[in-house]
Amino acid sequence: MGTTQRLAPGVSNEPNWGDLSKSVTIIAKTVETEKSLGNNNIDPQEEKYQQIIRKRHKYLQSAVKQLIKTGGGEKKVTNGKSSSIGKAGIKSAQKIKNFFIGVGNVGLQQTLINIDANFGSLASKTLQEVVDFLLIFCSDSNEGMDETAANNASCEVMKDIAKAAGNSIDKFEQMIKECVGGKGLTDLLCKFWGLYIFEHLSQRFEEKVKQQKGVEIGKKTFEIIKDDILGQVKLLNNKESIAKINWKGSSGKKEIEKIFNSIIKIICNEND
Repeated sequence: MGTTQRLAPGVSNEPNWGDLSKSVTIIAKTVETEKSLGNNNIDPQEEKYQQIIRKRHKYLQSAVKQLIKTGGGEKKVTNGKSSSIGKAGIKSAQKIKNFFIGVGNVGLQQTLINIDANFGSLASKTLQEVVDFLLIFCSDSNEGMDETAANNASCEVMKDIAKAAGNSIDKFEQMIKECVGGKGLTDLLCKFWGLYIFEHLSQRFEEKVKQQKGVEIGKKTFEIIKDDILGQVKLLNNKESIAKINWKGSSGKKEIEKIFNSIIKIICNEND
């Protein structure tokens, strides 16, 4: 979804950048240590491995906390009032929500025409063409890191649905309607926010870690970070407090912000 823009840690007047960079570096070191233990045939069940996992988890929490601090704090970030993180994510999440609600109300064909009167008939389109259209609709500009993070997260969640639907536009539409009818839309937005946070970390530090630790360790580090974040997001999906949401009401934007806030809290291991 466009060229990724990266910034070096150590931004002037941003004391949290150093702590954020340090946390990510320590996560990479745990990956290095784990690889060394594996090369020495150390049993993965031994306490040494468990210590690595606990340390990694602790510093991932620290990294996300520092990321939010660089944006001005939880409230500013989740209200979309931060210039560095949150604003583009909320805009993209709202577009995803509006598209899903539209399909639930009037069907896929009419929703696409409502987005663009020149879209034409679904009968003449492939599912890939529909998805490409939606990716443009859900995306923001590629002006900065926040927009790129939102675009990449939107891209992944849309492509996941398309993949599950195979080549069938009818199946794609059915899956979206089922999401709106149950808690699938909430689950999808939870995943969006998890990917969005991951993208912010990846953009800022993946190349740096690859340069310091090598491509293999760098790639593995961010695979682990992504899996860890999405694993924690799944824990949130089963919470009754977010399981039943009236997306058709006027409180949709507030619900999106609440989910974003809940995702931050569960990743950072904070109590509600």
